[in-house]
Parts: sequence; structure tokens; C-alpha cells
Amino acid sequence: MKPVTSFLLFSATLSLTFSFHLSVANGSANLIQQVCAETHNKVNCVASLESNPDSKKANLQQLGIIALNLASSNATSTSSYIKTTLLSNKTLNPVTEQALEDCSDQYMDAIQQLDDSLPALLANATNDVRAWVRAAIADVESCENGFKKNIPGEQMLLSLRNAVFRQLCNNVLVINKLLIRTNVGGN
Repeated sequence: MKPVTSFLLFSATLSLTFSFHLSVANGSANLIQQVCAETHNKVNCVASLESNPDSKKANLQQLGIIALNLASSNATSTSSYIKTTLLSNKTLNPVTEQALEDCSDQYMDAIQQLDDSLPALLANATNDVRAWVRAAIADVESCENGFKKNIPGEQMLLSLRNAVFRQLCNNVLVINKLLIRTNVGGN
């Protein structure tokens, strides 16, 4: 890379980081918009974070807590849905039943990992937050892959719920990444 290009890239990165840091420090009302602009699905990110009334006055770490709680609540809801499906549907074929039981276990693991992320977030242990949230996503991806592999026609049973969960977790990962930037490296 040419020295001028390197300098311009460095200057742009420094400027964006400084600008973001200033808006975070000032408690900018646009924090949700700024955070969600970094995600793959800004509209869903904004809608999910703004569903919590405390988000409008939250700083970046508080938004992380809100995002973690949203992901955990979603996982708990999906876990309950799976258990209800298993209990109420006596006509499930054995392969579908096993896939749902596996998903139930994987969602329980994901909930635990998100629960473990909260104290890490509060302690600014950003590497731990990233590891736990990625592990939660991996659990739900295993659930999805179990359906795709064993029951190709029935993957839609949980696909939408899995996708929403991944989006909520990705919101947490983006906030965590921004916390690393504003805390000069995290842990």
C-alpha cells in the first residue's frame, strides 16, 4: 500500500473512531442509529433495541446489556416453543423428535452462554463476551444444521426463529466491537 493511501486510511479510521467515541461520551440520542448502522440489518437492529424504552437514554455498555437481554429472551422463548411442540405433538416422527430434542439442548446451552456474557460485559471483558456470544450462535447453527441434514423438508420449523436469534446476537457482537474501539482494546 502506498504511504499516502495508508495515511488516508489511517486518518479516516481515526476520524470515525473519534467521532463515534465523542457521540458515545456525549450520550448522543443517535447512538442506536450509529450502532445499528454497523450491523447487517439496520432496520431490525433499531426495532429490537428501541423496543426497550431504556435504550433511548442508554450508553454503549447499557445498549449491550439490552441487546444481550433481548437475545436471551428470544432464546428462552424459542426453547419454550420447542418444548411445547415436543409435548403437544404426539405425531412427530422419531427423526423430527430427535432433532427438536437436540435443538432444545442447544438452545439451553445458548441461554447459558448469553447469561455468562452479562457479567463479562459488565467487567469490560470484551473477548469473553465475543467468545460466549459466538458459542451461542454456533449452538443455534448446529440446531439449524441438524434439521437441514436429517429432515430437509422441515427445516422451516425453526429457521425463522434461528435467524432472528442470530441477528440479535450479531447486534451484541457489533456493540461489543464498538466497546473495544471506545475502550482502547478491551481486555
